[in-house]
Amino acid sequence: MFKQTIWFVLFATALVVALAACSPPPQPTTALSSDAIVVTDAMGRTVKFDKPPQRIVLAGKAFFMIVDALYLFPEAGQRVIGLPEQTQSKTDFYPVIDPNRANKTFFQGADVGPEQILPAKPDVVITKSVNASKLGKALEQVNVPVVYVDFELPEQYARDLAILGQVLGNPDRAKKIDAYYKGQIDRVNSKVKNLKDADKPKVLLLQSAEKSGTVAFSVAPATWMQTLIVEMAGGKAIWKEASDQGGWAIVNLEQIAAWNPDLVFIVNYNGNSKEVVAKLKTDPKWQSLKAVKENKIYGFPSDFYTWDQPDSRWGLGLTWLATKIQPALFSDVNINQEINQFYALYGLDQAAVQSKVMPLLQGDLP
Repeated sequence: MFKQTIWFVLFATALVVALAACSPPPQPTTALSSDAIVVTDAMGRTVKFDKPPQRIVLAGKAFFMIVDALYLFPEAGQRVIGLPEQTQSKTDFYPVIDPNRANKTFFQGADVGPEQILPAKPDVVITKSVNASKLGKALEQVNVPVVYVDFELPEQYARDLAILGQVLGNPDRAKKIDAYYKGQIDRVNSKVKNLKDADKPKVLLLQSAEKSGTVAFSVAPATWMQTLIVEMAGGKAIWKEASDQGGWAIVNLEQIAAWNPDLVFIVNYNGNSKEVVAKLKTDPKWQSLKAVKENKIYGFPSDFYTWDQPDSRWGLGLTWLATKIQPALFSDVNINQEINQFYALYGLDQAAVQSKVMPLLQGDLP
């Protein structure tokens, strides 16, 4: 009996050893933090963070379009710690929406690189996809996380707002902001979607730029925001065939006269568009145009930035355009109410809008 017991113990021990040898070793388990987030950016890249980034830097070409979108989130003022000094506007928008502006790092020069950004110790750099090959690649080489957005077209806004909502840990706010833009689009589209082609006026949108005393006019590419919102507002963008996909394309007066548009909209990124319009109305070369004869040449509105471009204000631009292109359909629109509604997204009440925004308004507004 004793020998049988010894034999059984030895057999059982050998069996356990054999099974252990055949079984894979236990794998270490790493518990993910409840604060961890995974962001899929505009380029389809996956960027992982142990927690929502607390130190955000904005950089690269057209960065102000990201800034204005990011500050629609209440967390932005505390989280943004660095951004370029250079902006398109002569009047700085950020003191209005960020009381912590004095504590930010402002990068000098147009081409900000890792050597300027690294001392700020960012948790993430947010930049546009067009900056990937130069700025983004250089940052990734020194292990700085980069998240890309676009904010160029209406259909990109929902996606890019969702990306910012992920980075900031506030997806619900992203949905609320997106609802504003969808609301602007849906309201306009509901009134113009059944228009016949004959009911859509010929529209020309021109950028006016002066250099060395000479004024040049140019048209936007067919796929850019300026073209899209003209068509969304019920007009025919008659310059599309002459546009250059690489950027604004200069057009001469002969071409403008050949188009002979029903309406002309003037954009001026460096001054008051309404002043440009006033000069054109007195210019004999322009007075033969149908739009000038019928007093349908307008300066595109602006405040801190113009409303025609893919900045956060493009919803205002779309609505204002609709009132000019299809006035009979949009006679109920009160543009001052639209301005108040938009700036409420930044947390500004009507008194703040009246004192800080309205004095800056330029262009053809009531």
